Amino acid sequence: MPVINVNAVSKSFGKKKVLDNVSFDIDEGEIFGLLGSNGAGKSTLTSIILGLEKPSSGEVYFFDKKKMSSVRKEIGFVPQEVAFYKDFTVDANMNFFAGIYGLKRGAAKKRIEYLLDWLAIKEYSKTKADLLSGGYQRLLNIAIALLHDPKVLFLDEPTVGLDPNMRKLFWEKILALKDSGKTIIITTHYMDEAERICSKVALMKKGKLLVIGKPVELIKKYGGIKVMILEVSEPVKEEDISRIKIVLKQSMVLARGKLLFIPLEQEHGLEKMLAVVQLLMGQGYNITSSTMKEPSLEEVFLNLTGEKMKAD
Repeated sequence: MPVINVNAVSKSFGKKKVLDNVSFDIDEGEIFGLLGSNGAGKSTLTSIILGLEKPSSGEVYFFDKKKMSSVRKEIGFVPQEVAFYKDFTVDANMNFFAGIYGLKRGAAKKRIEYLLDWLAIKEYSKTKADLLSGGYQRLLNIAIALLHDPKVLFLDEPTVGLDPNMRKLFWEKILALKDSGKTIIITTHYMDEAERICSKVALMKKGKLLVIGKPVELIKKYGGIKVMILEVSEPVKEEDISRIKIVLKQSMVLARGKLLFIPLEQEHGLEKMLAVVQLLMGQGYNITSSTMKEPSLEEVFLNLTGEKMKAD
């Protein structure tokens, strides 16, 4: 059963249509990535799903045809911007929002202690939120959003501005939430993260849903081909490049100095790579390094839209 059903949602501001008949389901326990560059409609769609904006047409349902008004307590939202009081300490923020969520004092105390410990910010409990690093402020945002133990968690561009170590910690916690049974929805323009983390992704452009599916399936269908990059001891002669083309039965082989770029179809890629290596060594070249560039979600977006991903 889908946790969220987006059914034919459109949205216009005046004469400008920002969402155009968008439909998809988000299943329980998955990490769902809503991907697109500036102007794709991610933010507007997220606002509609969260009940912050009304669609011009279409509906959004939760947990088998329920409306947002009846399931608000099951939803948590982590915005890109800080969503706490900067002059409050971490502990004061947590207690304040626990009251907003209606948690009783005893239950709130246990929940706060658990979350601060689990998110590794307990040592900062008496620190003013404004003095936390950007990464720890993001973790505080998550802690607040999890106070009422929601079933579904939305995260808007969650790793923007985070250093690599904090990103690693962040995603470890998100994966742990998924493993605990929660459904996670993220909006992001970081294709590499979405490819590694998301169970399913939806790619959007200019308000339209282009494609939806598991990253590995989309990459296989739309990502293009592998590229073998070989570095050799000396520039490859034209006649040897011609030999490679004959062996591979293809016309596309690029040489740039001592580097060879060889596109390989998915089928029989390993056999073809070995054939090229044997040919080059037979002609007296030494291969100093080799790299296989796999197609990625970034290529999927490029191939479907004709443009590279741009940040919001």
